[in-house]
Amino acid sequence: MWMHKLDVMKKNSWWYFLSEVIKLGRLPFLGAGLILYATGAVLAGIGKAPAPAQFIMGYAIVLPAHLSVSYSNDYYDFELDNPEAATAYTGGSGVLQRHPELRGFAWKFAVLLISVSLTLAVIYTIIYRNPAVLLLAVAGNLLGWFYSAPPARLSYRGFGEVATALTGFIFPAMGYSVIMGVIDTSLILFSIPIMLLQLVFIINVEIPDLREDLLGGKMTFPVRMGVRASRRVMALSAAAATVALGLLEFSLHFDPGISFPLIALLSLTVTVPCIYYYLHGPDEVNARGSEVVMNSLIAFGVLDLLYLISVLVMQ
Repeated sequence: MWMHKLDVMKKNSWWYFLSEVIKLGRLPFLGAGLILYATGAVLAGIGKAPAPAQFIMGYAIVLPAHLSVSYSNDYYDFELDNPEAATAYTGGSGVLQRHPELRGFAWKFAVLLISVSLTLAVIYTIIYRNPAVLLLAVAGNLLGWFYSAPPARLSYRGFGEVATALTGFIFPAMGYSVIMGVIDTSLILFSIPIMLLQLVFIINVEIPDLREDLLGGKMTFPVRMGVRASRRVMALSAAAATVALGLLEFSLHFDPGISFPLIALLSLTVTVPCIYYYLHGPDEVNARGSEVVMNSLIAFGVLDLLYLISVLVMQ
């Protein structure tokens, strides 16, 4: 039925349908979730025996939950998204604007993915007797769904930034808890700078969408406070994350082989462009600046993960 609605005249129409479903999922965003999850897992794994089965099954819980957000967001933001104003990181996939008949599929597929995630979380909890994973899975799925879905509609009511910042705890916590078995002080301390960087991420991707969000009544931080104030918060949050990472060196809760000053130095890949675009960037929307900051966040995530892996391997 879906294929007939899309384009019965197309050759290889099943492939066309599949390609549109994949585009709707915005798969590149999964990479960021994997980096955060793996970072938490590697942090927990330093000084412990490897647990590949737990790591794989844990990510099998995270993957569908994270993927569901793209489908539910595009469904609930259908009236708001403007494909012509979209960038590589913002504005939705544009698939539902091309094929509005797929809206029902997007909603049902999001629900299916959430169901898969929660089912696997229950199975994991039974097998490994680790309730922390189930609690995190429930919290993460609820947060992802109600980011755009009623009645909460967090992103429309000015809570989207808080919700996204919390993912800086949930993603690493999932990875950490599947290896360590608990959520402890080390994880909480480590997640503070990550949450600050997730705040940078969400405000950064909200800036290019300012016009569409304003017209659609989506009360994001840039809509409420403007571009200049948004870039100020990004710069302050990134700088605070760098300082927080450096201060972790004085904590006794981490393996002494981890050099947090080095991780703090790596985080300057984010802090420097944030400060630069606050001091020198235009007060209006600058998609190029947002793209640079996004790439810097990805670069830090990869470098941080690679460094922690090196510590794990060398222990």
